[in-house]
Amino acid sequence: MILCLAPVPLLIVVATTVNWPLGFWAGGVTTNWLWQGWETVRPYALFSLRLACTVLAIDLAVGLPAAWLIARHNFIGRQALMALINLPLAIPGIAIALALILAYPAARASGLLLLLGQVIYTLPFLVATLVPALAQAALIEREAVACTLGASAMQRLWYVTLPSIRSALLAALILVFTLSMGEFNVSFFLFTPLNKTLPIELYSAYITNRVEVA
Repeated sequence: MILCLAPVPLLIVVATTVNWPLGFWAGGVTTNWLWQGWETVRPYALFSLRLACTVLAIDLAVGLPAAWLIARHNFIGRQALMALINLPLAIPGIAIALALILAYPAARASGLLLLLGQVIYTLPFLVATLVPALAQAALIEREAVACTLGASAMQRLWYVTLPSIRSALLAALILVFTLSMGEFNVSFFLFTPLNKTLPIELYSAYITNRVEVA
């Protein structure tokens, strides 16, 4: 934690110094770098935000039923399904991106491959977080009691299941959102000039020495 937070004061100094190469607050204090940097990255930040929300919605729609199925049922192929979901974690992001480009080249320009690549990369984290929460014996017992009292499947889900797993669900959603916002490996090979994420723009600023963005 200390190692992560220690550079923050220095970043603030650099961002508010007129001419940083000459030293601390050389030439005075300014906020121009901050405004110029924000104006540069704002379109990419907003795009990344929309992309992360879309990835989150898809992961939730796919991952919650998958986690439920894995946690509550023993069926033929259960281990294979778990392995398939977790497989992207064992494959480098570059390989995933190249495979998607080779398999669906026409979908790259629309940004669909970028979305698909991030879903493939983030989905295992959501499922892995939700499976233990949904498999709790106490939760299963509460759902059974609610069923005997006449609660429908939707009522059990809304009033029993979701409140019981809210901590795990919140953790899973935050994890997926932050992973999507900061994902670089897959996105670097799948982005287009019209679908550039914030990490890609930050990397571009770094290699072109654009101080205001950095």
